[in-house]
Parts: sequence; C-alpha cells; structure tokens
Amino acid sequence: MSQSLLLGSGWHPPLFRSEINALFGDMKVLHPRIVLLEESIDEIFFSRISRSALVDDLLHFGGHSFNSDFESIVDEISNWCKENLPSGSFAVRSKKLGSGVENISRRDLEKEVGAKLFSEINPVNLHNPDFEIVIIVAGEVEGEVHRDSLEFDSCIVWGIRENNWKKSDYLGRQPMERPFFKPISLEPRLAKLLISLAHKKGKTPQNFIDPFCGTGGIAIEALLQGMDIFVSDLDPTMVYGVKTNLSWANDDDENIIEVEKCSVKNIADLWGTKENSIFVFDPPYGRNAWKSDDGLELFLSALEQALKIDPDSVISTMLPAGAESLENNPDTDYIVMGRRWSEIEKEINQRGWRVNLRSPVKVHKSLARMVIVCHPLH
Repeated sequence: MSQSLLLGSGWHPPLFRSEINALFGDMKVLHPRIVLLEESIDEIFFSRISRSALVDDLLHFGGHSFNSDFESIVDEISNWCKENLPSGSFAVRSKKLGSGVENISRRDLEKEVGAKLFSEINPVNLHNPDFEIVIIVAGEVEGEVHRDSLEFDSCIVWGIRENNWKKSDYLGRQPMERPFFKPISLEPRLAKLLISLAHKKGKTPQNFIDPFCGTGGIAIEALLQGMDIFVSDLDPTMVYGVKTNLSWANDDDENIIEVEKCSVKNIADLWGTKENSIFVFDPPYGRNAWKSDDGLELFLSALEQALKIDPDSVISTMLPAGAESLENNPDTDYIVMGRRWSEIEKEINQRGWRVNLRSPVKVHKSLARMVIVCHPLH
C-alpha cells in the first residue's frame, strides 16, 4: 500500500489542504476534507505528518468510488480488503462527512462489509481489533464557517487506518495551563498551523524566528518540533514570560533557545544572518485591532528584517480583517488592517515578498484574521 489518505478537520478545509500542500507538495483532492498522497507511510512520512495541525485521520489508501449503488460499493470494498487485509482481527468503522451519499447507509456498509470479510484468519473484534477498515461516506458540506469554493462530487473512500498515528491533541499546553498566561495568547492548534504553513516540500526548517513572541505560544509549538528558537519582544514582561514558558515546555537540552528584548526594526542586527529559517508571528495591532497604521508599520518592518536575516525563508502570519472577508471571494478587495487588501499586497511586494496564501479565519462575529504566507520574490 503505497498511497496515503488524509482526512482533514472540518474546522477549515481550505487551510487543511494548504497545510498538506506546504508539507508534502502535490496531492490529489477527493473531497474538501480528503486528500490522497503518492507516498507510503514510513518513518520519514511520520516525521512530516506529525507537524500537521489539521489532520484528523490517516489511512493506507484502499480505493474510492463515485458509484451510489449499495451492492456494488460493498463488493468493491470487500474485494479490495480480501486482497489487502493482513491476517488478524478487524473492525469496520465508518464516517459520514456532510450530507453523505444518497441511498448509502454507513451503518449498513459496516455490517455488510464485515459479514463478507469475517473468516477464521480475520475474526471480527469491535473493541480491540488488530486492524480497522475505515469507510468514509463523503457528501456536500453545508453551513461551514469558512467558505470553500472547491467543486466536488459525493464519493465513498476506504482504507486501513494506520495504527501508529494519533491525532494531535494539545492537552497540558493550552494557554491557561502554561506558567505565564495572558488573554492575548494564541491557542496551540492555530500556532501549529501557522508553523506548518511555513514549510516547503522536502525541506525541514531549523530556525524559528518570532519578533512579536508575546507569551510564546507559537514558539512552544516550534520547540516541540525540534527547532532552534530565536524570539524577541519589545515588552520586558513578555520577554520574562516567554522565557518561563519555554523553559517549562523544553525537555531537550540540545535545542538552542534565545529570547531577547528588541524592537522588530533591529532583529537583523540581533540575530545576524541565518539559513533554513521560518518567520512565524502574530503581530500586535495597536489599540484599534484592525485599523492601526502602527500595526501595519510593524508588520512591514518584520518583512524587511526577515529578508536580511534569511533571503530564502518563509513568513507565516495573521492580520486582522473584517468579518466580510470570511466570504473568501478571491475577486473581492477586502479590508485588512484598515486598508484594501490590494494596498497591503503591494506593500508586501515592494519589500521583496510575494503572497503565496491568503485565507480568512473567524475570530468572532465582527472580526476575522487573514492568514498570510509569503515567499521571497526572487
């Protein structure tokens, strides 16, 4: 089984696909939440997929079908399993995405496929099976918060779940569980997502740089991935707090951790030149969160400094935007940081960067944040 199937979070399917593209490159999209990779699941694959924030499940790919005839689907899945299911106990699990597939009951699929596969070498064990056959009945998703323009057909997808992979959980490192806490702290899933979006296929970043480190939420996630940490903040309280939090999170003495009080305008002098770096940050926005010229100036300073430190790096960040940006229409010139997006993008380009990704994330009713990933223009 040389293909891998990834099931993404329903929270933000477009960013799930962007994340997998950043980590692995080319992929085949079967459904907004299901992608297929031409890669077998091995140690290198595990190292990469562990960096994902939005993968909900990992399967050895079996097959997929757009057929809605129940008996044909049962036969197709059963025939594949008879050829590929190893000896040992099994259970058939099913998932329904969105509206599912018309005339297909996932519970009936479980029962019928299980009955066809049951044998002396493959007994059924619903509580502690050696292998789990997963069938995903994937249909139209309605009422999603984050608009997805991807066109697709309902389908049925199946495979064998990878036993050694577990979905990311963030128990023990939520903002309020850290020794130093402020309400501005970024929750760990979003922090990890910003880091994964800063990856490039075939390249694992070594240096993590954040010039607005705050309480260190993003830096903690980078530290847990084995990166060397170079973070700064102009607020001495935050500098003290992030040192406390990084010391609390660090269980590897080999990691380089440097924390300094510094203006973003001086970080190139502070850190010097580096290679294989990513710049991931949540910039301060000033008193009026999404209409701050000061906030824009700080963001643009970060772009300038990043290019001096590592001209081949990647920037991943979030900028405040109005709730209307959640419509995610690529042709609309949304307001970001109090200005038209076209103006912001022009400023980014003038500082030597191109926008590789722009995607809104809901914060609350009246505020969104625009996730921005920038690559060097050269």
